[in-house]
Amino acid sequence: MKTVVLCGGGGTRLFPLSRESYPKQFLEFKGKSFLQRAYNRALLLSSESDVAVSTNKKYFFLVRHQLGEGVHLILEPAMRNTTAAFIYAIRKAEKDLGWDVDDVFVFMPTDHLIEPDDAFAEDVKKAASFAQEGRVVVIGIPPTEPKTGFGYIKVGKDLSGAYEVVCFVEKPKRDVAKRMLEEGGHFWNSGIYIAKGRVILEELSRLSPEFSPFIDMPLKELEDRFGEIPSLAIDYSLAERTDKLVMVPASFSWSDVGSWDAYYEVSDKDALENVVSGREGVLIDTRRSLVISEDAIPIVVGVDDIVVVNTKDVLLVVKKGESQRVRDAVELLKNKGVPEASLHKRVYRPWGYYEELLKSDRFRVKKVHVYPGKRLSLQMHHHRSEHWVVVKGTAKVTVGDKEVFLHENESVYVPKSVLHRIENVGKIPLEIVEVQTGEYVEEDDIIRVEDDWGRKDS
Repeated sequence: MKTVVLCGGGGTRLFPLSRESYPKQFLEFKGKSFLQRAYNRALLLSSESDVAVSTNKKYFFLVRHQLGEGVHLILEPAMRNTTAAFIYAIRKAEKDLGWDVDDVFVFMPTDHLIEPDDAFAEDVKKAASFAQEGRVVVIGIPPTEPKTGFGYIKVGKDLSGAYEVVCFVEKPKRDVAKRMLEEGGHFWNSGIYIAKGRVILEELSRLSPEFSPFIDMPLKELEDRFGEIPSLAIDYSLAERTDKLVMVPASFSWSDVGSWDAYYEVSDKDALENVVSGREGVLIDTRRSLVISEDAIPIVVGVDDIVVVNTKDVLLVVKKGESQRVRDAVELLKNKGVPEASLHKRVYRPWGYYEELLKSDRFRVKKVHVYPGKRLSLQMHHHRSEHWVVVKGTAKVTVGDKEVFLHENESVYVPKSVLHRIENVGKIPLEIVEVQTGEYVEEDDIIRVEDDWGRKDS
């Protein structure tokens, strides 16, 4: 059995913690990120050589940082929804990893909370036995309440461990969802699919012919034309159209953690049913609320059933029950060209990350964090000079034709138009305060001439 962990989404439903530059799958929840949890579940199904993470190119270094250098990566050339991800993962794994398309493939989203893992593994292995017979299998979640944000699966004949699928019901209104719950025989769609790789490709060609040219073309051409693939979820292109679909009911608890309401539901609560994370604050006469603050001390008085999420650059306040509308707010920000809609104050790079501390027209102050053994590109700037002060760790610094080692409380000056580089040669993270001054201090004033991740500009 081959397992593909789908990690390409740029979700915004947990905004402002989750943004396009650092989406939900990389967020930590109870000590591990959603990606790390999903990868550990995958290893219960397949050996390490038979597990791959399918992600967008811009997230490859985040995946490597969280899972290590040895993980198999399938780097999607663009974001084109799950049908394109399924096609490319099967084709790419066959060529680069030597996977057999006649093997059973498990496609599992990253950003779900599933417990316990062993029950999940047993259910997927049961599903794999049906997939061996040429079926396409989806895991269905027994509904606990009439949710309107989920797709539903109506089942029919009992197949001894699975059910025939009668139809899909996409995000019903509340009265319809309530009626389905009362009738029984309806399940939430988990988005976890199990089938032979060849069956997936053949069924897509048969049922959604708009994908046939991309399935049949050489892999290099598929990569070059990836952005032309119709952006359609596998639920619509395959699952709702095939007569080979069956559903295996889940015996595990499941949440897609798709909103702050869902996040609250799966979090540990105090005696007043509050969830508080980040900076310790003060809650007075407040119940059933979620309060997260990365920076400022939160003070909440006399308000029940509220969500407060405070990051270094965005404050979100929303009534519980309305958090699905956060996505609408993000779209409004994007339409206004507000960069915070997609970018965090903390910007991740292959070598680590930086945080902007202060900025004006002619100066900018950053905290730069470099992972042990990593280095920035050899680069220069035409419009700014820089001053670096080491506050933690040991840096090997190149400025022009000189190399120096800097320790805590030591500094170096980098003039305009001079090649320079920082490298962490120590065993602990390197932290540097960088002060930029000049007539232009934006990120596009970077000329890379040598880079460990292929980002050279000239």
